[in-house]
Amino acid sequence: MQISLISPYGSLYNAGLRSISAVLKNAGYDTQMIFLPTPSIESGWNVSPFCQVSYSESLLERLRVMTKGSAVVGITLMDNYMQAGAELTKALKRDDNFVILGGVFPTLNPQKALDYADAACVGDGEYAMLELVRQLEAGSTPIAIKNIYFRGQSYPELEYIHDISSLPLPDYGPDGHFVYIEHADEIMAIRSFDDYKPSMAFWADSASKEPAYLYRMETARGCPDNCSYCANNILKKVQAPKVRFKNIEVIEKEILWVKEHFPFVTELSVEDDSFIIRKDIRETASLFKKYGLTFKCFFAPVYFTEELLTHLIGCGMMATQVGLQGRSANTEEIYRRTSVNKNIDEVLRFFSERYPGFPLIIDLIVDNPWEKVEDTLFTINYLLDNMPPKAMIGISSLVFYNGTALCNKAVKENILDTSTDYQLKTWHWHRQNKIHYTTLLLVMLKLRLPRGLIRVLASKPVVYLLERKLIIEKLIPGAVRTVKKIYKKIKGTGISKY
Repeated sequence: MQISLISPYGSLYNAGLRSISAVLKNAGYDTQMIFLPTPSIESGWNVSPFCQVSYSESLLERLRVMTKGSAVVGITLMDNYMQAGAELTKALKRDDNFVILGGVFPTLNPQKALDYADAACVGDGEYAMLELVRQLEAGSTPIAIKNIYFRGQSYPELEYIHDISSLPLPDYGPDGHFVYIEHADEIMAIRSFDDYKPSMAFWADSASKEPAYLYRMETARGCPDNCSYCANNILKKVQAPKVRFKNIEVIEKEILWVKEHFPFVTELSVEDDSFIIRKDIRETASLFKKYGLTFKCFFAPVYFTEELLTHLIGCGMMATQVGLQGRSANTEEIYRRTSVNKNIDEVLRFFSERYPGFPLIIDLIVDNPWEKVEDTLFTINYLLDNMPPKAMIGISSLVFYNGTALCNKAVKENILDTSTDYQLKTWHWHRQNKIHYTTLLLVMLKLRLPRGLIRVLASKPVVYLLERKLIIEKLIPGAVRTVKKIYKKIKGTGISKY
């Protein structure tokens, strides 16, 4: 029996889908993986505030041909790819196949997913998909499978994988793996591991003439925190309540596999929500160093210690991303980050004094309807006073994930109209219909404009003069779109090979 697994995301990483494919292959089933990245949709130069994918009829016809022999078609979806999933399901559904949606969107919105597909996978999908395939292969109508919500049946019993170290390594083919090339409107077979190079390439700095290559991996699933805006806020209720860790033996096994099959890789990107909470974090980082791999990772301020970060940098940590989101007391309370942001002063002081040139990325959220201008100004002034000289800022527009505390609050207070496809909203701040002047101040910090100038522009008289409806809803968004259109016309589409 053949199973087709499809990802519409811009990245070819997709650990969950690759893990499902590996489990099915280990059980003797034939899987093909099809990646459909559309860089023009995810591009920062796109002016639409929504992530709307419109696949060409020629691409959909090619997919129909490719999946003709598949008894099962599985499509992974995050919330902002809901529309893409609906379009793919409509195009690929036949009377003699079974289409199932999985990922964050079906997990948080299973009933809506059932408007399009035969079933929705809620939570971990590896063994749920294996049982589904076995029942279909036996010729029976699938029923009562944990984590699978069938159309016309009741919500399933949920079960999570306790030992994720028992899972096989993610499936990278290359046999049976395909990738869509948007600028050519063609699907290309991945014929060797070298074909992954374009998707793994990155430039360490503007002076680099040749790219380096990065492999993304997870050493854990889940997050220890409970931030009100995050999908993990609800995933803990339907998936695993605690963080699950891969043991160090499995991590080393994956590194050895990477060294053999991707010898050009020099860096790891650890995709865990907070890598440094591992009890064996020092041993794991030392393992990366042993195999000559630098790495980058995410962490929350509350878990910071000077000794630990010093050790990680000594083991080759070449960049790290810390979540702040906002620093005012009101914003921290809204996001449930009062305790999570503990130690942020020490984090910034550590990098300012010990590693002033280190590429620290500080994540912030904008477009929060409950955040006052005073709150954002507090965050701006806090960063002006404390941000290390070479630190960078990551700015994301607030996105409401169904079932999270903030989404429920927005619905209750009539801030969010659930009759609209609000899930399609992009996180790009510069693609929004409303762009606050205070967001532009954060952009100035991101661009490292003189802090003295930013302080003047962030003074209350200037802010209250420019933080007005006409300016933030018309003038600023219009100016941003004009700049992007001009730049795009000069530089081209910016669409990469993958």
